[in-house]
Amino acid sequence: MWKITKNILPSIFLLLFCNSCNKEVQKNSNSIKADSAQIEVTDKKAPGDSKNVKKYKGAWFEIDYPSSFKAVNSLASSTSVEGYDSALFTAPDGKVQFYVFSPQWSGLPTDIELQPHETLVDSASAVQNGLEVERWTIKAKDGSYFRSYESTSETASKINKVFGIKYSSTRDLEQYREAYLMFKNSLEQYAD
Repeated sequence: MWKITKNILPSIFLLLFCNSCNKEVQKNSNSIKADSAQIEVTDKKAPGDSKNVKKYKGAWFEIDYPSSFKAVNSLASSTSVEGYDSALFTAPDGKVQFYVFSPQWSGLPTDIELQPHETLVDSASAVQNGLEVERWTIKAKDGSYFRSYESTSETASKINKVFGIKYSSTRDLEQYREAYLMFKNSLEQYAD
């Protein structure tokens, strides 16, 4: 079912994606353009969770993230004069960063492209229940971090979204796993 082009980090894919195969992606914080005035947040409790979360409002989506994280806008919306199609959410210790890309219909998450100081270490793709699912992991050549993503798109209309997580080590990944799954599962998308 899965077409594996490289099979180096399959346990990372299982850890990140198999409990919630609906979404995922992320970006290198050194090349982010931020406009923090555009970030709209509200404090609230996550369902079944006593920890505070904030709500980020993009141009065509809303998503909950841990209130201790710092939200940064990434790609400006390609179909709206206000808002963003993607955003990054960084943990207070800087060891983990969540990413979401959710445009109005479809688009390219150019803010997470492979950089010259990185290498692609794992990728897989499949069609599941009418969705094209792609997963990939990028590693910094100096070993300082990994970026793992999952892109899903409807096969007929190509409406897509991407989730990701950047992490320093598998220990950091495991520490923030529950918060990441809450983040992914909270996405609400809007068309018009």
